Amino acid sequence: MGGLVLLSGVGMAIFKTETTGDQYASVTASVAGLVMTVIGTLFHLRADLALKHMESQTQSLRQDMKVERDAGQAIRLLEDVDDPALKAHLQAALILKFSAAKLPESDGVLKPADPLPQARVNGSVPQQQSESPAS
Repeated sequence: MGGLVLLSGVGMAIFKTETTGDQYASVTASVAGLVMTVIGTLFHLRADLALKHMESQTQSLRQDMKVERDAGQAIRLLEDVDDPALKAHLQAALILKFSAAKLPESDGVLKPADPLPQARVNGSVPQQQSESPAS
């Protein structure tokens, strides 16, 4: 853009020879310098924006790499656990951690289940007694 202004100014200085052309040449040089400065400033602003974007991308990449390293280490440590109940609980915790969910309390996880009601001798299931008073 600045080169085009410079060339057009030189052309005007040559073809407008009513005067010596010094006025056109000096104005052309000034305008060309101004245009080049504006373009350089615009490029500098875009470079600053690109640098900030690259910085945020680098930070994001570092965080991703750290999460990946931590996950790999957690999985390797989990392989060394021998207790199946604890291992299942830790696996569930890792799954919840990777999915960014909240880990519930482990109070009910390791308790044995309540026994099922026993069937009567004739094969029928015992019925619940109603709590209404007898009349």
